[in-house]
Amino acid sequence: MRVHDLSMPIWEGAGYGEILPITNSSVRFIEYLYYERHGLRETMYKVDGESGSPLMVAMQLAPFNREPIQPNPKHLLTVDQIPIEDLVLRETVVVDVPAQPGHEITEDEMTAALERSDFRRGDEVLLRTGWGSRERAFTMGLDYFKNTPCLKHAAGLALARVMEAMDSHIFMTDCALVNPPRVQGNNWFTGDKPYVPLPKPWPSAEARERMLRLRTQVHDSVHDTREPSSYGAIIRTALAGCKCLVDCHQISGRRCRTIILPLKIRDGGASPCRFFALED
Repeated sequence: MRVHDLSMPIWEGAGYGEILPITNSSVRFIEYLYYERHGLRETMYKVDGESGSPLMVAMQLAPFNREPIQPNPKHLLTVDQIPIEDLVLRETVVVDVPAQPGHEITEDEMTAALERSDFRRGDEVLLRTGWGSRERAFTMGLDYFKNTPCLKHAAGLALARVMEAMDSHIFMTDCALVNPPRVQGNNWFTGDKPYVPLPKPWPSAEARERMLRLRTQVHDSVHDTREPSSYGAIIRTALAGCKCLVDCHQISGRRCRTIILPLKIRDGGASPCRFFALED
């Protein structure tokens, strides 16, 4: 049996939270007690729900906000409520859509990839574009997120329909963002009037101003109107969505079994996670 680690590492200063003005911020490791001064050593580290390779549910803002991120989702479990049997040794289909940097996967591309795949009832789904890479994440910084392949809304809808019909529960991908960066970051880090240099995320003054302007919305499309979320289309029917997996090229076949180990946060809506793929 071959075991492949598909997890994004967590390291000091990693830019997962820097890309958008929402309430994520970079990972921090803080050593606040030292042997020389205190006789013992203590280190504190700060991560967000979307640090590393996250697992996210429809109740993603929990425990602080109990409203699901999409209306009327099929599943309302928090991370700690997911049964262990839904996370361990899951039969998984690999759906291949090779994509260049910045490519937005279309409905036709998604439909063709699903038809080519060995999709069986009850499978979880791993969408593999070839983007996710430890080396790329380490060296590209924020450009790793700005240039990621992603899904158009229609592609997300097409995948959601098939997942629901096939009784699939968990969506995974090596994309750094599921929604197009132009949707989530228009006139923040991309668009006609991006900030240069990019401001710090929350709680910077610029981030507060943007969130007040958008109120409860997190998207700001080219025309300042709410563009449908491709990730939202998936999470309305899926138990969980997962992004930022890395080095999925290690999987040689069209199928594998996955082990998904989220940090078990009580009433949590998102959690850093370890992902393993097993091949016989």
